[in-house]
Parts: sequence; structure tokens; C-alpha cells
Amino acid sequence: MREVNRSLVLDLVKAGGRVSRASIARQTTLAKPTVSAIVDELIADGLIAEVGVGVTAGGRPPILLQYNARSHLVVGVHIGARRTSVAVADATGVELVRGDLATPTCEPDDALGLVAERITDLLTGLRPAVIAPVAAVGVVLPGLTDFHTGVCLLAPNLGWRDVAIGDGLSERLGAPVYVHNAGQAAAVAENLEGVGAGIGDLALLYAGTGLSAGVLTGGRVFHGTGGTAGEIGHCVLPGNDLPCTCGKVGCLETVASGRALVRTVRRAIEDGRPSMLAGRVGIDGRDIAAAAAGGDRVAAEAVAELGRNLGLAASWLINAYNPAMVVLGGGLAAIGEPLLGPLRAAAAECGLGPALRGVEICRSKLGADAELRGAVLLALQHSETYYRIVFRA
Repeated sequence: MREVNRSLVLDLVKAGGRVSRASIARQTTLAKPTVSAIVDELIADGLIAEVGVGVTAGGRPPILLQYNARSHLVVGVHIGARRTSVAVADATGVELVRGDLATPTCEPDDALGLVAERITDLLTGLRPAVIAPVAAVGVVLPGLTDFHTGVCLLAPNLGWRDVAIGDGLSERLGAPVYVHNAGQAAAVAENLEGVGAGIGDLALLYAGTGLSAGVLTGGRVFHGTGGTAGEIGHCVLPGNDLPCTCGKVGCLETVASGRALVRTVRRAIEDGRPSMLAGRVGIDGRDIAAAAAGGDRVAAEAVAELGRNLGLAASWLINAYNPAMVVLGGGLAAIGEPLLGPLRAAAAECGLGPALRGVEICRSKLGADAELRGAVLLALQHSETYYRIVFRA
């Protein structure tokens, strides 16, 4: 209860600008002695400060309090299949600096060392203007994670298995590190800052190099028993005999991902179909989307096929979790309506009527920022000042 009361007081100071102890007591309905004790503790911790005297109609003027956004820092890290992004933010989540690097292809421990070096470089660059301790680091990546232990259980698109990310980075940075699946983090970011703001029951279909999902129920992440909920991309699709990076055969990801989109186009070109992409080396989803927008039939048909397969995935989420909103996130969401149209149609065809009622299917508002913002929010929640608990089980 004391932690809840502390969070209430701190949140009110954050949101209210300059407020007095009496105002806090009125708005929280906490007893004045309780408020005073909590305020004194927060001042001692450097989280809030007395910043002046307020105006009063009579009696002793109130001492005004203000939140100290530079009391500490948080770090968010998104380790993607190709690029890794890092953001350093203040205690309110406002980003101060960000940078990136190509995702290291070396051994996982060496890769974590390079990520730690990038974080350290960014922190060093903030000094002497900002000198504050790092309270927490949030790391998100495309794979199965045990958020209790900070271990990446399996990330096929990184080639990682049983990697102790939390311990590996914490030892190098001297700060606590928390690890989550990128789809779950993106869902939280969309719920707090994006297209799904305020929607408690939300599912995010995370479509990029691979395919996964993040599900919020009642405003909190649905983890499952071991924290691996949402791996919809590795559900087997009957009749599909394509090998998957996870080692299985027939996973939905093999026909509903960026890799699947590229493979479909390449096969059509190999079969002799004319395309403006013929002869090009190293095509990716952006190239195919541009070609489709330019009238290339091979590219347009491949995008539509991908949309239908993603729509099947969306229908599974709708039937299983009955969300109010399904958000298409990840790199493929940038394709927009040419992908969303077939996705919506397939979801409507395959989903159950009662579950489809009222559900909205839309594209991510945060786009490429969703994973990194989710990582920052993860770190922010685990720093002691953040009151909105959405990641924890």
C-alpha cells in the first residue's frame, strides 16, 4: 500500500507541474501526514524538489513541489534482425539521445559487448550537461524471452538460443536490465503512446523479418506461463511444407513475413514472369512495396498474398483473444493499405462473427519507433518512479 501511495503522489507531481502538499492530499484523498512523509522521502531521493512559494488567499503560503525529470536516466534497446537501436531518456521517458548500429553477427556475448559500448558512448556524449544514474535498461528483441530471468530462449532470426542478455548487459553497464519480446513491447508502446491509446484489450501483429504478436488484456501484457505467449508465427499451417528458421516445418511465418514476401517475388521472376525487379540483387520489402505502387503485377500480387496470410494470423488473434483492436506493426506495416486491405478481408472471412464485432484493424501509429519506445517504457516501468504497470505479470 505504501508503494501504491508513493506512486500516486509521484504521478500527481509529474502530471501537475508545480503542486503543493495540500493539493496532493485533496486530489489523492490521502491524509496530510501521509502525504508529507511521502513527499519528504521523495525529496530525499532526489525525485522531486521544492521550487518556490505559491499564492494563497490567506494563511501560510504553500511550498510548491516539482518533479525532477533528470533525477535518473533510463535506456531502451531494440535488437532487430538487421539493426540495433538505442535511446537514452530522462525519468519521464523523454528521449535525450538515440543512436544505432548494425546488429552484430558475432557470438552473442561479443554482440552484447558491442551494444554496451554503444550505450556507454551515448551516455558519455550527454555529459557534462546531464549527469544522472541509469536506473534501468529495457531490451527488446524478436524472439522468445523469459522476462523473469532476462534470458533470450530462442531468437531464430538472430541465431540466438539461451542467451543471458540481462546478466550480460547488467555486468557491463552496472544497472538492472529487463528483457522482453519486441512484439509485446511494440504493443505496449501503441497502447500508451500510439494508435491504441487507452484500449485495454489490444493485439499487435508484429510482421517484419519474422512474425509474432503482442497481446494486452485489461491493459497488461499477456505473458503466458513461461513468458513466451504471442509466438503466432511458429504455429504450423496445415499443408505448408516450407522449412522455418526455428527448425520446424510449415510455420505460418514462412508465408507471412518479410522473407516470405521476397521469396514469393523471386519465385515468380524465376518462373519467367515480367517484373521491374527482375535482375536486381538483394531486394527487400521496401523494394517490393515500391514496385507494387508503381504498377508491377508480380509485386502487387505478392503483397496481396502476404496480406491474406497475415489476415489469417489476425483472425486467430481475434478468435483467441477477442481484442477491441488489432494493430499491424513491424517493418511490413509501412506498406500500408495495399497490405491492410487483403489482411482485413481475410480476417473477416476467417474470423468468428461475434469476435469480429467491434474489432478495429489498423496500422501502427508509431511505425519504426514502436519497438524502441516499448523498450524505453519497459525500462521506465522498472525504474521505481513509473506507476503504470503493464509489463509485469
